Order: sequence, then structure tokens, then C-alpha cells
Amino acid sequence: MRLFRASNNLRTVGSLVAIACFLLSGFSLAGQPERAILLAAFVPSSQPTTTRNREKSPSVREVHSVESTLQRALDVYRAQLERIKSESGPKGANGTGRRNREYHGNVFEYVRNDILDALPHQVRQAQGDKSVLRRNQFGFNLTGPVKIPRLFRGNGQTFFSLTYEGTRERIARPFLSTAPTLRQRSGDFSDLVDNAGEPITIYDPLTTRPNPNYDPSRPVSVSNLQYLRDPFPGNVIPAERIDPVARRVAEFYPPPNANVGPFLRNNFFRNNAETNTPNGIVFRLDHSIGTRHKLTWNGRLSTGVDGAAPIFENPANPGAPARRARSRSMSISETFNVSPTITNQFSASASYSGLANEEADEATNYAELIGLQGVQAGAFPRFHFEDSEYVNIGNPPGAQIRFQNAYYSVSEQLAVRLGSHNLKIGFSGSWGQVNSFRPRYPSGKFDFNGKLTSLPGINNTGNAFAQFLLGLANRAEQSVVLHPSYFRANTYRISLRDEYQFSRNLTWNFGIGLQINTPRREKYNRQSTIDLNLVNPTTGRRGALSFAGRNGRSNTFSPVQANWEPNLSFAWNPAGSRKTVVRGGCSLSYFNFPLYPTDFGTLGFNAAPFFVSANDQLSAITTLSGGFPANFIRPPDLRAEAANDLKADYFEPLGLLPNELNWRLEAERDLPWDFVVRLAYSGEKGNHLFTGDGVELNPLSPDALAFRDELNDLTFNLSLRPYPQFRGVSAGYAYPIGSSSSHRGTLRIEKRLSGGLNFSGSYLLSKTIDDVLRGRPPQNSTNLRVERAIAPWDATHQFSLNYLFELPFGEGRALLNRGGWAESIIGGWSVSGVTIFRSGTPVELKPMFNNTGGVAESLRVNVVPGVTPRLSERSGFQWFNAAAFDQPADFTLGNGPRTHPSLRNPGFQNFDMSLTKRIPVADEGTLELIVEAFNALNYGNLNQPDAVIGSQENPNLNAGRIVGTSGGRVVQLGLRFSF
Repeated sequence: MRLFRASNNLRTVGSLVAIACFLLSGFSLAGQPERAILLAAFVPSSQPTTTRNREKSPSVREVHSVESTLQRALDVYRAQLERIKSESGPKGANGTGRRNREYHGNVFEYVRNDILDALPHQVRQAQGDKSVLRRNQFGFNLTGPVKIPRLFRGNGQTFFSLTYEGTRERIARPFLSTAPTLRQRSGDFSDLVDNAGEPITIYDPLTTRPNPNYDPSRPVSVSNLQYLRDPFPGNVIPAERIDPVARRVAEFYPPPNANVGPFLRNNFFRNNAETNTPNGIVFRLDHSIGTRHKLTWNGRLSTGVDGAAPIFENPANPGAPARRARSRSMSISETFNVSPTITNQFSASASYSGLANEEADEATNYAELIGLQGVQAGAFPRFHFEDSEYVNIGNPPGAQIRFQNAYYSVSEQLAVRLGSHNLKIGFSGSWGQVNSFRPRYPSGKFDFNGKLTSLPGINNTGNAFAQFLLGLANRAEQSVVLHPSYFRANTYRISLRDEYQFSRNLTWNFGIGLQINTPRREKYNRQSTIDLNLVNPTTGRRGALSFAGRNGRSNTFSPVQANWEPNLSFAWNPAGSRKTVVRGGCSLSYFNFPLYPTDFGTLGFNAAPFFVSANDQLSAITTLSGGFPANFIRPPDLRAEAANDLKADYFEPLGLLPNELNWRLEAERDLPWDFVVRLAYSGEKGNHLFTGDGVELNPLSPDALAFRDELNDLTFNLSLRPYPQFRGVSAGYAYPIGSSSSHRGTLRIEKRLSGGLNFSGSYLLSKTIDDVLRGRPPQNSTNLRVERAIAPWDATHQFSLNYLFELPFGEGRALLNRGGWAESIIGGWSVSGVTIFRSGTPVELKPMFNNTGGVAESLRVNVVPGVTPRLSERSGFQWFNAAAFDQPADFTLGNGPRTHPSLRNPGFQNFDMSLTKRIPVADEGTLELIVEAFNALNYGNLNQPDAVIGSQENPNLNAGRIVGTSGGRVVQLGLRFSF
């Protein structure tokens, strides 16, 4: 009966907590569906652990600096809690005859200033002489019993912990790229050269005409041109030919200010400072009811502004805008020991986070300011130079992003001890909400690939910036988002676990879980997908737009998923020796349906007009002075053909969820003199992994390469695709066709603290192979098997050493332990540090040109037979042998791998060191003076080599070479008072 009573009490408490959490969250958008989200910036928090969601929202990554601050605050809290446990007790319990303080805590401040630092290598190499770093990190922690005079005594049953940490930081972020020279901005391209230093010719698109001597039986070449085009005299565009909108936009380009090279490249360097102002509070309250009943309340609040370092110090800045973030979370848990063998645990939590980009001046219509018509106000339009070294200009994608996340969860677990069995039965539920307003290009994006200023069909001619000055865009797109999206998804889990002790030396854990995931749904059914079985009323072909909750469709596009998650583990002491333990286990786990703050899958309710030139070698889709094309239907447009001539969104209808099979085996042995050695192996196999948004579901077959230059005609190109009514079909970030396999071996040697010395050294040997495409499309989406290669982030070897050495001077140590001025000065010092050596990641080679008519989405290089890519002696001047690779011929695919199996980028090494002085202050107080040096040896790690491979006719002389190093010593001073 007591158990049922406790459950009723818990339900009441849980309801009150849920209401309080909801009121605390301020999650108010649900009642205002047609209004844009207006919020202050919030620091996003992770989803509750009960959701088991392994796909983190982009918002979490965007505010990692604030979250790391909170993690440090949590670490402080845990340390203080342990201190209470070890030090609290009756008078004299510490062995000194002094009564321990009831309240413990600390106050700290850490300071960094570039006056103390070395100038970073990358700044010095760009002729810079200053790199701003101002950082103040400060806070406090207080723990102890809760007592309110005349109201609440606590009686040693109620304890609290409160931690605050704040940071005020300005830190320079070096940026090196290429800007148009002052000559080029005026239309004079007489200084334009290629990667071999040879002049590049700019051609006049108005002189385009068919070549009467063209032989269609032969490939297009300089000697067999299909179209003729005359160069601009002197490689100079006349002033009257420069588009007035382009002229105004070009004025926002800062002039080149560096000469890193080669060949006028890397001529633009910025070392502006980003600003970070996070504040975080973590609090905890523990209350015991008798000896069997305990309540715990945890909370967290954080706010912050992340002011990214601007690339341009004007409204056309192509870098990230400042972001304001805030998060709140609260949880309550109850532990009730029903009997010595039965324990019941209940918990409920709520978390809320939000983020908003701060625009410089929302009242200014930048499009109108530069004379661009047909786009919305709100951001500086984006101008993008395809396959070009030039830095883009205009606000980046998502400049107006605003979103809010909320997650609510409850869990219940009953633990029962039956003889040698320890059974745990649990249930958890999580409810996720994401309210997102994220127009990708609110004021339009215009692309320039340089083909209209080239000799049609001939590589290494023309220039993207020259085409921009003429105002000839080969592609234009815009995002028209009328209202936020309100996405929802739930996760439920039931689990059973049995810890069975076979003997004193062997324990097994068997577990099984059932995880149930609901797919993403939108509160007002404002979702759409391409139904590949639905007949398109315009074309009569299969493939048309379908809407959630309409025409018999459910409000989701995937079924509810229920998956079993088994797990098994053991711990064994061979021969009964407590000095040796062998552990192992395996488990199968599933991901959740992702809830990303994006407008993916809302076409029809929002619009994404997308215009592409009919032949980007011969004509533009629009001119900048003519504005954005107006011939599109504004939303809402709920016709089945509303996605025609657009890049459509597609939900995978089976709703397959990624899963990971993990296994591990390790042996640990205690050695004399407080040493411990551990040898471990672990592996991981991933299936149905999300591949990202790079896979094209409406691809061209490689067989289409036989049509060569005919592929440049858009109508003909689309006619060869499976769904010619769509420019493309994307599954966003949730196309579950990826796979991976990973193997890791670890050797770790640790010396526990004794004699003032503690250290641990570990060596990691690993290899990861996958076909999960992150950030770079496949060569061709019709054959993803060839994408399987060593993962781009794989590092084969890694060695790390952590150490702490208390110098043998002062009270309680071997030397100078009898007091006096010498002990006060020399005693109490300790040295600690972290050293890391890591091998390089695989080299990702890229050809200079991709002239495949859209067949190759990301072209690979060719491997030259018989030529070794590795050099016997590597240096920054030549890291690998570029002659081992070649640019594929036009309208052919490369035969090289996605990442090279034997070529690695330079490795990484770092040495962090700390010197600490502990000074006893009064009764039980300690003052710590801390000096920390990050990258203490001021080591410069080599940058990655130039991995762009040219052809024999148009080589990249810089291929395989490394430009510069990066890194620099940073010194931090700290002061911490503990009491």
C-alpha cells in the first residue's frame, strides 16, 4: 500500500512540476500560428537523456561555448557535493579538533589577455601584428544545509547547491580568403591569372554566335568550338557594361590587404574579434523524508550573446550574424526505498531553449538600397560565386533564423532485489516541440559561375566575378516563409534489466528495451512531401506534391516506429583476483526521428522560387538590374503541381530509423606502486544512417555523359532524369541509407595519486569507414556504394598524457615541512598538464573543374597508374605527389576514392600546462593562484595541403603544398578562494 500511496503522491508532485515547468518555459508560440517568432536569444539545451536522441539540433552546436560553461558549472557543483560528503560530520570528525563549516563553496576569476600571449602563427604569416584576446571567466559556488531563521531549521535533511558562472570574451578569429582586386572591381581583369600563373581571358557574352565550322561528331574543344565568342579588348569590361546593381554591391567589398598568394589569391585577411557573454546558473535542492524517502530538485538558467567575428564590417557581411540565446530547464525526482529490496524512482523534467539572430538594422531595406527589385526586405541579398576562390558577399543562409525548442519527459523505474537477481523495470516518455522560423534566403540569392564570360565549353576561361559585374545571374532563388513551423515528435521507452550475480567473481547484465518513436508532425498540418506514386496533373507523370491531413493522408508521412533494443554486459574477476577485471558487452540502439529547426517539408505553405538558366553557357536567368523573376505563385499554393520546376522535399515513406550495434571488451589490472593498466577494444556498426542533404533523389545516370555538351541544355537535361518535372528532389537530413563501421583499440596506463604524483597516458588506434556524406555531395547518387571510404574525420593514432605533480615542499610533504617563510613561499605548488598527439585526417582530393553537365554532383579525381602519391620526405613545400592524380576529362567521372586511403593531412599536437599555488587561509579556507598556458610551447600546426588537382593543360602548381601554420600560446591567470 505504501508503494501505491507513493505513486499517487508522485503523480501529484509530477503534475505540479509539469505546470511549473511550462510556466517557467514561456513557450508561447503555439497560440499564435500566423505570427513570426519574436523572442530574446536563448541558450539551447540538450534534450532530456530519456529521449535517447542522438541527433543533436544545429542550435545545440551553435552555442557550444555557453553549454561548455554550464558543464564547468556542473563540474564545480559535483566537486562541492563530494566535499560536503567527505567533510561534513560532528565536531572533530576531521581529526583536527575543529568543527567543520556547514557551508562550503568557492569564488573564482580567470583572466586572459593577449599581452601575455604569443602572436598566432596564422596572423604573423598574414603580416598581422595584433590578435585581440580579452577574456574574464568568473563565478561562485555555495553548498550547505537549508536554514531559514524562525521559519525552517532543516534538521540536517535539506541541502542546496548554487553555482553561477559568467564569461566576458573578445577573441580574434583569423580569416584568409580572396577578394577582387581594385582593378577587377572596376572591370579591369588584366591582372587575372590561373593556378599556374597564366592569364585568363574574359569573353563578351553579347558576341556569342554559332560556329559554322563546328563538327558535331567531335568533342567540343578549342579547335572545334560549337559557339564563338570574342574576348573583351584588353580583358577590360567597359564601364557602361557594368550592371548598376553590381556596381553598388561591389562597393561593399573591402580592398585586398594581404599578399599570402600565390597568384593574387589569399589577398584578403581579417582578424576581427567575436564577442561572447554567456551567463549560467545551476542549482540543486535535496530533501530527505526520514531514512527511506528523498526528493531532489535541479534547475538551470542560462543566457548569452555570441557575436560572431564579422568578415566585412558593413551590412554586406557574408559571415554569421550575432546570435542571442537563452535556455531554462528544471527536473524533480523522488527516490523511495519501499523496503531493503525494493526501490522506486520517479522523475519529471522540462527544458526550453531558443535562439535568434540579431540583425544589424531591421528597418533598412538593403535590396532597395542597392537597386535590386523583386525580393523581400530584411537582409542583404546573397551573391554567390560558384567554384571560385572569391569570398561571397551578402548575408549568409538563415540570417533571420529564430527558433524555440521545448522537451518534456517523465520516467519511472522500479528496482527489486530477488536473491542473486537485481531487476529493474522502467518506463520513460519524452515530448519534443520545435517552433522554427528559418527562411534560408529571405532577400534572395544570385549565383554566378563564370560560364557566360568563358569560351563556351572550354575550361579555364571566364571568371565568376566578371559575370557578376555584368549582372548576369545563372541561378536565382528566394525564400518566402509566411509563418513559423510548429513541429512535434514523441518517444516512449519500456525497459527490463536483470543484473545477475553468478558468483562472487562473475556478474551478468541482461536487458531489453522497446523504443517507440512517432514521426515529425506539424501542429497545423503544414507539411508536404513528394508522393512518387501520385500522378502529376501537369505532366501526367508520377510524382506530385501531397499535403499532410488532406485527401485522406495522415498528419505524418512516416509510420510510428517500434524497435527492440537488447543489451548484454558482464564483469569477471579471473581466478577470483580482485586486481584483475575483464568487462565486455554489446548493445543495439536506435535513433529518434529528428526535430530540426528548419522549414524542410513545408513547400506549398511556404515558397522557394528557384530559377535556373536554360543553358548557363549561353544565357542568364535574370540580370541584377532586372531584379528577381516575378513569374512565380506566392504561397499558399496547395496544388499537386506546386513543386514543379523546383527542388522538391521528400520524406522517406518507410520511416526507417538509424541504428547502431556497439560492442566492447576490456581488461584492467592493478599493478604495484598504484599503477593501473587497461587494454580495451570497441567496435560500432551503423545502419540506415542519415546521409545529410547531399544525396540527389532525381539524379542523372552516368550513361547520360554520352550526350556531352547537350547536357548544358536544361530542358534536355531534365528530360533524362527520373522525374523531369522537378529540378531536384531532396530528403533533407533524414535519408536513412548510410552505413559505417568503426574499430578502436586503447591502451591506458594510469598512476593513481600517491607521493604527490598522478598521471594517465593513453594510446588510441582507430579506423572508421563510412558512406555518410557530411557537407559534400556524392559523385553520383545512382551509385552510393563507391562513396564508402575512410571517414573524413578519421584519425588513426592518438596519444594523450594527463599529469599532476605536487612539488615535495611544504606542510604534509617531504621537504620544507616545518613552517617558516621558506615553506610559505616554496610550499603548496603543483604542476599539471595535458599533452596530445594526433595523426592527420585523410586527404580529400578535388578536381579543378566539373564539366559533366550535372551528372557528377561532386566530381572525384583520377588516379594515375604507376605513380605513387606518397613522398619519402614530406614538407610544407610538397606534402604529397600531385602528379599521382589528374583532372578527369570532360564528361567523364573520376576513378579516385572519396578520401585517399594512404594520404593523410598533417597531424596535430598540443601542450597545455598549469602551475598552481595553494595557500591556506584562516580556518579551512584555501586560496589558489593559477597560471595556465594553452599551447605552452607555442607550436604551430601545419595547415592542410592544397588538394585541388588540375589537368596537364591547366595545372594547379600549388597542389600538394601547404600555406602556413596555425596556433599560438595563450596564457590564463586564475584566482580561486575555497571555504
